Amino acid sequence: MKVDRVNLGVRRRFRGTLFLLPAMFSPFSRIRVSFHRLRGVRIGPDAEIGYMVMIDNLYPHMVSIGRGATVSYGSTILAHDESKRYSRGRDDVVKPVRIGERVFIGVNSIVLPGASIGDRTIVGASTLVNRDVDPDSTVVGMPFRYVERKGRKASS
Repeated sequence: MKVDRVNLGVRRRFRGTLFLLPAMFSPFSRIRVSFHRLRGVRIGPDAEIGYMVMIDNLYPHMVSIGRGATVSYGSTILAHDESKRYSRGRDDVVKPVRIGERVFIGVNSIVLPGASIGDRTIVGASTLVNRDVDPDSTVVGMPFRYVERKGRKASS
């Protein structure tokens, strides 16, 4: 999807940036969630956001986090990728990110643009989510691999 940075609007851009630091460093999860909501992130009830969680700085409104989900310390959730514009003169990649209900994202994990994580999924620490993850699964690694899928052990 091509998105012109100018069309983001000054108010939306300002709001996304203004509340970024309080959203990352506030002392309580509820306060961090509130600041991320002010930035435009759609966050369900009872969700928890850890310290230093970076949710996309330019397109926070393209990220949704489901009811009861937990995003642990130091994780990054991106809805855009500018690398092709900088290196090859191509358009930015801008895609929505969906994190389902009761998902657990482990410490220092990364979720890339366009990824969707199914409900009740566990994402292990330092895992790179670069594509969709099935519900009721456990994934680990860079890039991720399934350890458990829909209640059964994944084959190696």
